[in-house]
Amino acid sequence: MKRIVSLAFLVLIMVIPNLMYASEISNDKMILEWNTSKVWISRENLCVNGTMTNKRDDLTITKLNDFEIRISFTDEDGQKRIFTGRPLKLPICKIAANASRKLSFNFGKYDHSIKDWVTSQEYTFTYINGARF
Repeated sequence: MKRIVSLAFLVLIMVIPNLMYASEISNDKMILEWNTSKVWISRENLCVNGTMTNKRDDLTITKLNDFEIRISFTDEDGQKRIFTGRPLKLPICKIAANASRKLSFNFGKYDHSIKDWVTSQEYTFTYINGARF
């Protein structure tokens, strides 16, 4: 019994550091791509909906670390505006290899109307190389 416990402890010591340091942080849009599908106002909050697509077949996205969006739009009066901000809360974002996931973000209170919009965004994410779960 003592040997089994010692062997299990040794295996855990060898495996845990590899699991802890296997993830990497990136902002490479060749790995993870965001496409905005809708921008709207809901209860005075600016909301954005879109799809995150994992373009690689050899890694899994495990977390969205940061997301900053710039929305250029025309309001109902014809005036051009630019909004830059981060969501109030980042959703859980686990995306398997070659998969996609629809996400919605709430950017907080916004006092203007939206007619036409175009977005650009910067984001960082964590991924595990070689994982396919």
